[in-house]
Amino acid sequence: MYKIIMIDDEDEVREGIKRKTSWEACGFQLVGDFDNGRDAYEAMDELQPDAVITDICMPFMDGLELTELIAAKYRDVKVIIVTGYEDFEYAKQAIKLKVKDYLLKPINAAEFTEFLQKLKLELDEERKQKEDVTFLRRQFHESLPLLRERFLERLVTSCMKSEEIERKCQMFDLTISGPSYTVFTLDIDEFHRKFYSDQAAEEELLRFAAHNILHEIAQKEHGGIVFRTRDDKLVALLSGERNHIEMTCQTLAEHARYSIEKYLNMTVTIGIGRIYNELQDLPKAFLEALSALDYRFLLGKNRIIAIGDMEFGRSLDNPSYVHMEKKLLSAIKTGEKAAVSATLQDWIEEMKKAACPMDKCYGKLHKLLVALMNLLFETGSEEAAVLGDHSFMQIYARKTLDDVRSWLEDVCLELVDLLAEKRTNVSQAQMEAAIAFIHEHYADEQLSLQRVCNHIYMSMSYFSALFKPYTGETFVEYVTRYRLNKAKELLAHSQLKTYELAAMVGYNDPQYFSVIFKRNTGMTPKEYRAAQKGQPSL
Repeated sequence: MYKIIMIDDEDEVREGIKRKTSWEACGFQLVGDFDNGRDAYEAMDELQPDAVITDICMPFMDGLELTELIAAKYRDVKVIIVTGYEDFEYAKQAIKLKVKDYLLKPINAAEFTEFLQKLKLELDEERKQKEDVTFLRRQFHESLPLLRERFLERLVTSCMKSEEIERKCQMFDLTISGPSYTVFTLDIDEFHRKFYSDQAAEEELLRFAAHNILHEIAQKEHGGIVFRTRDDKLVALLSGERNHIEMTCQTLAEHARYSIEKYLNMTVTIGIGRIYNELQDLPKAFLEALSALDYRFLLGKNRIIAIGDMEFGRSLDNPSYVHMEKKLLSAIKTGEKAAVSATLQDWIEEMKKAACPMDKCYGKLHKLLVALMNLLFETGSEEAAVLGDHSFMQIYARKTLDDVRSWLEDVCLELVDLLAEKRTNVSQAQMEAAIAFIHEHYADEQLSLQRVCNHIYMSMSYFSALFKPYTGETFVEYVTRYRLNKAKELLAHSQLKTYELAAMVGYNDPQYFSVIFKRNTGMTPKEYRAAQKGQPSL
């Protein structure tokens, strides 16, 4: 039932309309009638009518002034002018004021009833539309989390204009301050728990829990942005000063990896992309983070893998490789020789079955060669070392696709060995540089794993994975042993006091030095000095 009020300074006119009109049958309730516009306007807030029927010429406030005030404050109220003046000027003013209709006295009861029925239908339609908009707005707000994730996934996978990025960030209340940006990607290695009923539901619950942990660590505590991709990877987007991101990214990744293993009893691998100074370069960082995850096959699970530790030379571009090329390059990078051979075999057989024309075959082969050249360039290798001086001519020298496949397989397997050797050589050189740095700075109490890693431009997690196999000791064990060996030399060949000697080998706390020395040698520094001189310690 809609509310309606009526204003007319002639009492008989108002009474006649009230008496002759079946208001409820037309869908209305007459909630008030007035003899002037001022009283009617003052009652608007209290009565809250949906429609107003008013005369034009009235005392205190005429119908047009009342209409103007209603139009300014009550936009949804319908105003119907009823007057005996057939003056077009009034009609023009009423139109400007967006009057719903313009009726002339005397009013015919049947026509007025028909008008009210039509007005009700229009009000019904407007109410339905408003309810629909309200429903859509509610649905939109309920969908905001999903829309936010889809936007963030687009941000790291496609080229977006800065204007659109700014607009969407404002809509989703996201802050990406810069001036530098990077991405790390988390992927669950496997689910270790036993599933008692619904395995899919249990896995989804664990993914949700992992997302919450990463969200707490990277977003709530450090202002990053965390979201989940459609292929169930978790992504953390970090921005800020380059030096800050470089140190924070490794720390957050390690914290997330440790917490997920501790609280959820499952392991994850995290891939870290390079740092870029343009927001539009986030797709490069994301692609690099995914490429870093590919090295899980080579290095094992439960690791943090930075692309900068695995691939050398310039940063990765964003190539639009076909599925086969991506699969082949991934197998080459991770050293999976069987997958290299199988991928090439399947690709060649596919071209055969499709009866691919010769010119199209050559086009695809050329594209693959370019991809291999890009890989060589990205890893800082010489093209001629693997492909020879005339690589494209090598294709035309083969008579069949099988011959081409055999040549390509030899090339790709040689590339696998080259990358493995290069990675070994680079890692060995970095380990030697790390040891030299330790030997040079062992006396500095501030010597730390982070300082050594910053010196050789390697992540802490990857350094730790390489250092122990190379030296047979952890970083702390190696530094402690080296410092204590230096202390033994000083004890045997000098008369330095213990506190002086401790400071010279990186221990400013003499008591702590004595504890460490006895724990590793079985003797106190004084006992060791006496033993070296063949004298009993006092």
